[in-house]
Amino acid sequence: MNVGIIGGGVIGTSCAYHLSDRGHEVTLFERDEIGSGTTAASMAVFVWQAVPPTEFEHRLRRRAWEEYAAFIDDGDLDYTRTGLRHVAWSESTLETYREYADDLDAAGVDATVRSGDGPYDDDRAVGELYTPEDGYFDPVAVAELYARKARAAGATIRTGTTVTDLDTESGRVTGLELDGDEIAVDAVVNAAGPWAPELGGKDDLPLRRTAGPIVGFETDEDVEIPFSLFENDLYVRDYSNGVYVGHYNTDYRDDEDANPDTTATPDDGGAFEQRARNLLGHLGFDADDLRRDTAWTGYRTVTPDGLPIVGEGTTENYYLAVGMSGLGITRAPVVGQSVADAVGGESSSMLREMSPVRFD
Repeated sequence: MNVGIIGGGVIGTSCAYHLSDRGHEVTLFERDEIGSGTTAASMAVFVWQAVPPTEFEHRLRRRAWEEYAAFIDDGDLDYTRTGLRHVAWSESTLETYREYADDLDAAGVDATVRSGDGPYDDDRAVGELYTPEDGYFDPVAVAELYARKARAAGATIRTGTTVTDLDTESGRVTGLELDGDEIAVDAVVNAAGPWAPELGGKDDLPLRRTAGPIVGFETDEDVEIPFSLFENDLYVRDYSNGVYVGHYNTDYRDDEDANPDTTATPDDGGAFEQRARNLLGHLGFDADDLRRDTAWTGYRTVTPDGLPIVGEGTTENYYLAVGMSGLGITRAPVVGQSVADAVGGESSSMLREMSPVRFD
């Protein structure tokens, strides 16, 4: 089958790899460069903790990690293991985390609830849920790896090419419009991230785009800190120069839909930077040692139930791979595999859980 893929981030390139690996004729269209959009703005964390834990989410992560582990073992990807902690500020939250830890342990995930009295621990915390195997990738490296593997399997990657619309006839996709040009295809995969709703065809997608500001601070010390999530939806992750603080905004709200084409960098010294500095102060950082290094805004595409929308939509041969809800890196391998299943006419429990028609 001749398949056109819209979007060259980790999701689109994963789809391109898995589809071409199964013998489909694949062309991926990316308006900029591979991994340059939402992917480049990602913290690229692989998250073993599904909070609250579910059997489906654990199966998804286990399958995804099998693919990443093979890439790491082959020397194709580097992975920085940091661990992940959900920090509790109240005893009621900590009790909930104890229940989650039991569920995670039962699923085979190494999870503990601990006091939280080590380096860079929050002075307001009563404890934390901790998993040691979480960590992060270079997000652009992941997308570029999938693109290389897709090319090696026969796919064509067209960067600097904008898809402006879908061509349909009698309720099925027949082609793509590219800046005034047209190309005939048998099927389309929409993996355009926060730009997906503009290319929704006749599918009214239950998607909302949320903005997540991020500020990076240089420090005079070498920072090694677990990826940390707090009850106010802020998070912390270390990097080579210091430490990032970001807003993990994954709430689905009818009254919120951010514009991903609006470049909204957090103001120097503005409200979000002050929130970030305040959080780091509670983690024991010296305010005089924190120098603003970088800042940007990332965008997440979220769904009502937090699960991706993957599979054939209401338009025939129009496939969706959208709504990662901030977990694109964690979900990319399985989304690519599942799209290849759907295009090939296969059914699976994964596809049923992520089906676009589950909201009907």
